[in-house]
Amino acid sequence: MDEIELQLVNRTPFCELSKEFPDVTIFRWCSAVIDYVEMYGKADRMKEAYRRLGEVAYSIQSKVLNSGLIGSHSESAISCRCTTHNSSIRLAESMNLLWEAPAVYTNGRETLKLISFSQGDMERFFEAASREGTLQLIRKKKILPDSLREIYSISLGDIFHEMSTKQIRYLRDAIALGLFNSPRKAKVEDLAASNGLSKSTMQEHINKARNKLLQAMEPYITLYLHSLGD
Repeated sequence: MDEIELQLVNRTPFCELSKEFPDVTIFRWCSAVIDYVEMYGKADRMKEAYRRLGEVAYSIQSKVLNSGLIGSHSESAISCRCTTHNSSIRLAESMNLLWEAPAVYTNGRETLKLISFSQGDMERFFEAASREGTLQLIRKKKILPDSLREIYSISLGDIFHEMSTKQIRYLRDAIALGLFNSPRKAKVEDLAASNGLSKSTMQEHINKARNKLLQAMEPYITLYLHSLGD
């Protein structure tokens, strides 16, 4: 079993969007029902990229279900209209390959990590993907079956189910703005002001979200410590 990281340049919708905005980084999660897309870049470029994402969704007969833009960051939930012709992810799945979310698009290139159970399946994917554009192998390594637990075992539902949507959003924005960087790139009052809240109210939201996140991570921390023999 192999874990493979690839860079692709093709004419799929998100790769084309990345070519148009090479300085914007796009992260994409896809459940075959919903595409969840986050974009990061300079604020002035993000406004246009955010608008173009809506047009891209419309061009593939998709629909933006929910979206938001705050300065240098946007997030959008889009009804999935992926096929083997417009999505490297769906092409990989059709050939019995697992993919590791998120797919990342930057500088007009798509970075995709895949798990292959047979050399034949990977070769078929290489052949099909090469017909749609260029493909470069970045790295390849052998993995053991129990390694999949480390890649796929964390449930987002387990981590976030105790948190409100507001708490998740404010925590996400705090991270994006650099509130937890050392040294800090932003202050709580900056985030509070952008959301029309007082500093104390925003600090309360952030503290509750951070505490719930750490509590939810405790089982996974314990599991990892056990794997280290501690």
